[in-house]
This record gives sequence, C-alpha cells and structure tokens, in this order.
Amino acid sequence: MTVLQELAALYDRRAEEEGWPRPGFSSEKIGGAVVLNADGSVAQLRVTMTPDAKGKKLVARPVSVPKAVKRTAGIKPNTFWDKTAYVLGITATEGGPGQGKRTAQEHDAFKAVHVDLLADATDPGLVALRRFCETWDPATFFDFPDTEPLIDQNLVFEFEGVYLHDRSAAQAMLAQGGDGDVICLVTGTRGAIARLHPSIKGVMGAQSSGASLVSFNNDAETSHGKSQGDNAPVSEAAAFAYGTALNALLSRGSGKNLRLGGDTIVFWADQPEAEDAFDAFMNGTDDAAVGRELQARLEALATGKVREDEPLDPDARLFVLGLAPNAARLSVRTWLPGTVGDMARAARRFWADCAIDPSPFHKGGVPVAPKPWALLYDLAAQRDEKNIPPKLGGELMRAILTRGAFPATMLAAALTRIRVEGDPDRFTDGRRAALIRAVLTRNHEMEVPMALDESADDPAYLLGRLFAAYAYAERSYQDRGASLRSKYMGAASATPARVFPQLMRGYEHNLASLRKAGGPKAGAGVKADRAVAAIVERLPGGGDLPAALPMEDQGKFFVGFYHQISAFYAKAEDAADALIDDEGDN
Repeated sequence: MTVLQELAALYDRRAEEEGWPRPGFSSEKIGGAVVLNADGSVAQLRVTMTPDAKGKKLVARPVSVPKAVKRTAGIKPNTFWDKTAYVLGITATEGGPGQGKRTAQEHDAFKAVHVDLLADATDPGLVALRRFCETWDPATFFDFPDTEPLIDQNLVFEFEGVYLHDRSAAQAMLAQGGDGDVICLVTGTRGAIARLHPSIKGVMGAQSSGASLVSFNNDAETSHGKSQGDNAPVSEAAAFAYGTALNALLSRGSGKNLRLGGDTIVFWADQPEAEDAFDAFMNGTDDAAVGRELQARLEALATGKVREDEPLDPDARLFVLGLAPNAARLSVRTWLPGTVGDMARAARRFWADCAIDPSPFHKGGVPVAPKPWALLYDLAAQRDEKNIPPKLGGELMRAILTRGAFPATMLAAALTRIRVEGDPDRFTDGRRAALIRAVLTRNHEMEVPMALDESADDPAYLLGRLFAAYAYAERSYQDRGASLRSKYMGAASATPARVFPQLMRGYEHNLASLRKAGGPKAGAGVKADRAVAAIVERLPGGGDLPAALPMEDQGKFFVGFYHQISAFYAKAEDAADALIDDEGDN
C-alpha cells in the first residue's frame, strides 16, 4: 500500500481512541473565545491559554475546529474561528493593538462570509454570530480588560457555554455539500475530490504554517485540462484522513517522530508496544537497564527465540516515513513498510556492525546499545546538528532498516573530523571507530577486528597501532599542547612512507627521555617499546611502508589506533572501566 493509503487506514483505526479531529475539522492552537449574547453583543473576551511547562508564558492549546483554509498571500477567512485580525479587526502594530495595512480588509472578509453563510440560520447561536458580524466595532475591543494576551491569537466563538462550531446546527451546516462521482485513488470509492490537500505541520525546516505533501501548481500539470487536485484524484475524506493522521504523528510530544540530520522521521505500527520499541531503538531510554532489556528482547526476536510472555508480535506491521522540506512542499526521503521482526533483525545487524572493544556506548556506567541519531553528531563540525549533511539522516535510516550499505559519505566524514579535531575525548574516538568499523564490515566486507588483535597482519591496522605507541610515548613524557595526534594523524594515515620516518625519530627521543626520567615514566617507556617492537616485527616487507593508503585502509588505521591507545591506558583486568568514565550520557 502507498503512504497515503496507510496513513488514511491509521486514521480509521485510531481516530476515535486518540481523539483526532472528525472529518471537516482540524486541530488548531486556540488562544481565546469570544463569548456572545443572544443579540450578538460580546459578553466577554476570554483567554483560554494555559502556562507552559516552565510556567513562564501562556501558550495556546489545541482545539478541534472547522478545517483551516490554505492561505498564501490572499485574504481567506476560516469558518467560525480565526485570528484576531479577521475576527475582531485588531492586530499588533508598532504602537500597540490596532489595525495594520490590511486588517480592515481581513475583518470585512470574515464578516461578509459569515453574514452570507448565516443569512437563513435560525439556531440562536448562529443568529448571534450573524448579528455580531453586523454590529461589532473593532474599537470596542479596548473596552474589555486583560485582553492583551489575545492579540494575534486564534479565537473561537462561545454561546451558552458551548463553542459555536460544536453546536449541532453548525455541524449540520458544515457537513453540507461534498457530493462527487470521481474514484479516489486512495480508497477506491467515489466521492468529492480534494482540490487542495491539507497542510502538514511539524517537519523540521519547512514553513511553520505547514507544507503540502501533495500539490500541483505548474503549467505542465494543466496540459490535459486538469488543474490542482484533479491531476491525482484523492477524495476529500481520504485527504482529511491522511493529513490528520500525519499531523498527529508529527505533533510535539506524540512520541511518534524523531530527527535524523535534516530529515523528520515519523513511525507507527499495528501495536503500541512496537512503536515504543522502535522509539527506544532509535532514541535510547532514560533507564539503561530498560534499554538493555529491550536489546535482549529484540535480539531474541531477530533469532526466532520469542519468549512466551513477549508482547511484541514479530509479524506486526511497522511503518517508517522520512520527510524533508522542499520549498512549499515536502519530499518523501524514506518510506519503509515492514514488520517488527524486520526491525529486530535490522537492530541486531546494526549493533553487531558497531560493536567495538572497549565500548564507547555507556550510560551511568552501564553498557547500552548505540543510538543511530547520536552517531551523526560525531560526523558534524562542532557536533552541531546544523552541520550534519542534509540527506545523511534519511540515508542512514534506510541503510539500518533495510540492512543495506551505509552511506558512502559516512566514512569520509568520519575521517575528516578525525583529521581536523585534534584530540577529542575518548568517547568521541570510540564512537567514530565503531562507525568506521561498521562501514568497512558492511559496505566493503572487510575483516576489521572488534577488539585489539595483536596477531593481525593488515598493514593499515598495524600502522594505526604503531602510531598509537608513538603518541603514547610522547604523552607519557610530556603532555604537549600540539600533540602528535593532532599534528600528524591525517598525514600518517594517508602517506605513511613520508611521515613515519619523522615520527620514529621523535619517538626515539621520547623513549630516551622516558628511560632517563625513571619511575612510572620509565615503565611507560618499556610498555611502548615492547609494543613498537612487536608491531614492527609483523609489518610486511621488512618494514617497508606503503607510500599511500586508500580511504578504507585509513579507516582501519584509525581502528588500530583506537584499539592500541585504549590498551595502553586501560588496566589489564578491566580495560573498559579505565577508558570509560560515568560522566555524561554518551
């Protein structure tokens, strides 16, 4: 099934239990209510906003109201609600509440539409609204106290304690029309076709007012006499259903969306437990023990060893949709329908690819599974999400869930950050080493050791270990501002034959100084010298060094460096605890 079909089906399954807006309505942020008397006069301008989580400011709350119109540059009023410029003829100006350049036009349009709509109304509430539109003077706004928070907020109308749009007469009026005889491409049924599709809100980088997932406005799309929604007939009911479901998934606090680089990911499943499991897989959990338990459960599902009390159904359907902004539209970057079992197998493969010892993935001293989104930060300059390549998040998501090749740019990005960042903390080194190993093993089918392998004969891996021994000797003698690591890592991994002779001379100087110093420094010198001797002995060609290393071998170089430097600083009986402290959430 298509994206739109699955979203429409999700609306049919969950609309009632989730309290999603009914057809013809949408959930909008409402800041206040205009309380009407029967004669159309205003009894009160009531603020309905509530304090935010920090209690510092008032925020509008979502209310189900008649479906919002789509505005670009024109003037279009909503039905039975709108912002204060339309409803009251008041907006914010430099001099305070008043009228802007087109506020009067917006207010006149709102009044004209409702006077015409309610011309034959007999319901007392609808009659009161018609009379309001005929008699309201914007200057009256200033007669009401404590109305400043309402400026430019969306307002609804209230009559006899009920919102006007919730009265049966109003709903009957809104339900009129909509007949049609065109087959909907989503549902296969006949109905009225949506000329404009709903605005989707909550996609990072898209317009705050919303963007379209489906739209047509180019001349080429009218060549067969079809305009706007006639190009791909989708019924109003189906368009409303998919738009409502997608906006609900994208809403803040839904727990059904996440950010991966420049992409916004939404997900849903047949089982609520499956949605929670996917969220924990991608985002981790606050409780490391809970995360470890989930990891064990997914490992069991992946291998077919399902426990009798396991609530997750491996055959339950799971859907992942990746969206990105594209002018006034949205691009579908990722669409991955699958099952919970597919997710479990993908998670198991990803964890195995990223496995490295000592592990940089700890929380409160407890080993945890790597979080895919967190790895992207280690590929960005200054660990700033704005510097994450825009398409990388979606590509990584697709690679993980399909168990396909990782994006080729990940290896280059990791090596670039290693070259330019000098001496980052060991958490960062470890995560980058894990990511490099994952790319090499999955994309290039290379055998890359998970832990320090002193028997490995691969030249690139050995040279990385040798560079670590030189760096250890230098730091053991004197902790310099411009370290060997920060000055030579990039050049040593790319052109070993040119750089390593110079490094050897510096190492011999440091080694002699360590021996003269005596005590612990002399012990560090002995440790470094033994490692260097063992590594050089295994280098092929009698110690001849390669003139250059390709990118994949530069990756193995860094993995070898990470393994060896970790071993130098780790206690023999517990390497991980010496490398990983318990500070922070990594």
